[in-house]
Amino acid sequence: MISWVGVLQVKMERSNYFSRVASRWHSTASARLLSCSAILLALTLFVLFRMSLYNGADQYLTRVTPIPQAFKPDHVWETRVRQSCLPKKSEGLIVLVTGAAGFVGTHVSLALKKRGDGVLGIDNFNSYYEVSLKRARQELLEKQEIFIIEDDINNKELLKVLFDLIQFTHLMHLAAQAGVRYAMQNPGSYVHSNIAGFVTLLEACKDANPQPAIVWASSSSVYGLNSKVWMQCACFKYVSV
Repeated sequence: MISWVGVLQVKMERSNYFSRVASRWHSTASARLLSCSAILLALTLFVLFRMSLYNGADQYLTRVTPIPQAFKPDHVWETRVRQSCLPKKSEGLIVLVTGAAGFVGTHVSLALKKRGDGVLGIDNFNSYYEVSLKRARQELLEKQEIFIIEDDINNKELLKVLFDLIQFTHLMHLAAQAGVRYAMQNPGSYVHSNIAGFVTLLEACKDANPQPAIVWASSSSVYGLNSKVWMQCACFKYVSV
């Protein structure tokens, strides 16, 4: 005869077993749901971060780099360009200086003009540095008969007109988005000026006849022979020239 106590024990053990299985299933499902939610949240945050990064770069470019007006050369403009590029000595050079309204660009332009070379400047007068200082330098250069074209070095149409109009002997490329640290916050501005702009100039020089010699300065800061710089990297060695 079967003992009722044994039957009850079997039923209770089975009940406990199914309870443990159900508990494990629920805990496993909860863990999976939690993991999926965490992954989804991480992906969402990553996408939002990338969108904000690109939007920030676009806003920076709109704010700092003025949108160039439609390029329409006329007789007055061409006359100013020709006069600015006219050397004062027979063996003088004809130099196109980019970033001519900057601190270095202004001094380079003045030195070349004083030496008797023909000099033409180009600058977009962006607001990363104080624009009023650039305007003051522009006035100083104009007193020395140096004309600065206010435009972007990415303007292929402008460069084509210039190289068709003037046979430049040299390109002094100083235009660039400055500030090493700021490149991490707004990489788009650096790609636009320091990479795309430089390539546009190289292409214009390649297509020119005759092709001018190119002098290219650092696109921003150099740190001399210091062993310690703000950002260490084994793949770079900073040397001033």
